[in-house]
Amino acid sequence: MAKKIAVVGAGSAGVLAAYQVYKEFGDKVEITVFERQPHAGGRAWDVNFAGTRIEVGGTLLHSSGRHTTELMALTGGKEGTSGLSIDGKEENYAFWTKDGFVIDTKTTLVSMAMGIVGRVGVSSALKVTKLAKGMEEKWSGVYALEDEGKTFATPDELIETLGLREGTLVSLGEYLTEQKVNKRMQEEVVEAIVHNMYNQGLELNAFAGLVGLAGAGLAGGYLYSIEGGNWTLFENTLKAIKADYRPNTQVVSIEAKGEEGKKKFTIKTVVGTNDTFDAVVLASPLALADIEISIDGVPADFPKHPYQEVQTTLVVGTPNLDYFTNKKPNRLPSTVFTADSAGAPFKSIGVTGYSPEYDCRIYKIFSADHVMTDGELAEIFTEVKDKMTFVWRGAYPVLSPGIEHLPFELSPGLFYACAFETTAGAIEVEAVAGANTGRLVNAYLKTV
Repeated sequence: MAKKIAVVGAGSAGVLAAYQVYKEFGDKVEITVFERQPHAGGRAWDVNFAGTRIEVGGTLLHSSGRHTTELMALTGGKEGTSGLSIDGKEENYAFWTKDGFVIDTKTTLVSMAMGIVGRVGVSSALKVTKLAKGMEEKWSGVYALEDEGKTFATPDELIETLGLREGTLVSLGEYLTEQKVNKRMQEEVVEAIVHNMYNQGLELNAFAGLVGLAGAGLAGGYLYSIEGGNWTLFENTLKAIKADYRPNTQVVSIEAKGEEGKKKFTIKTVVGTNDTFDAVVLASPLALADIEISIDGVPADFPKHPYQEVQTTLVVGTPNLDYFTNKKPNRLPSTVFTADSAGAPFKSIGVTGYSPEYDCRIYKIFSADHVMTDGELAEIFTEVKDKMTFVWRGAYPVLSPGIEHLPFELSPGLFYACAFETTAGAIEVEAVAGANTGRLVNAYLKTV
């Protein structure tokens, strides 16, 4: 009889776990994937707005991501545009501080480098680039270990093996200060860029910050989106592996019973289904899953790491350059990287598409847990032609230094694919964690 596994959550981690099991067992295992949302992809999702589709979550992928590249080959996914601008207008990055737009460059790496060096100096700019590349090279070593069949029981084991421990124990600001990166580079450039990625600043752990900077282009490669929406990559993967995919199905409880190594897991859902499995992969953060878990009749009380709520506001309009004060740019910015010193009500604002309905750019505003008011939008834009707000209840974990991470296996047969995202959060990072979880499941299934 075929083994039965359940995956709860169809984001990057969950889908990669399911895919890894499928690659090992094929039709000899039955894979059921539960997803509370109407779509796969987790925090990769797009919406209809102003006559087009706009990504409201994980917008960009990096060309170095091996797992996402493999899924594209499996599903026939194609690279789409980065989403910065499709109206033919010049694209540029502007870094906004208390002094206004202190850096204003084109979006090419050469132009960005020249603009940053001109503001912060050669030494600190080169140091951050070198540190980001070094951290990315260490992280990319995980692929060679995967090829060797290596698995990791805990995030800490993975971190130690790759030589990344130091970067997870200190904040990004502390790490850069130790490396003698000047304050201007830290507070006007680095802080502003990681705001755009994590809605956090120099207080996040150094590993997450530097790998994020590498993924933003400091380590080479390029950024892209999946044609048709990033979420389609994961939904099409579930179809390709013939999973029993159940969207719009909230899991309310997971109950494990039986002798160790022979436990059965009963999953109940809000729609009334009641199924039993040989193993379960929980691929939704414990803090957000709203699932009761019990083991042999005893409620399981696993630590729940905090996640951030993020307000995403989409606006069709033209930015008001007078709003940004002082040193205004000569052209409208495609992306504004916002430093804390700017005192803005948002973390970043940038072009995310073009509205054929209004013949106008669409801007995306990330404002952490702050709700952008009509009055604030009226100050930021000369005219607001249309708007939409999308709230991510848990867009990112709080990526603090020195976090005590949960293991990838919470108890025999119950696996946690989200264990690593409290170290760093990105689609490919979660894919690596999901693939590792899938290999752990494979080993477990061979023993039961």
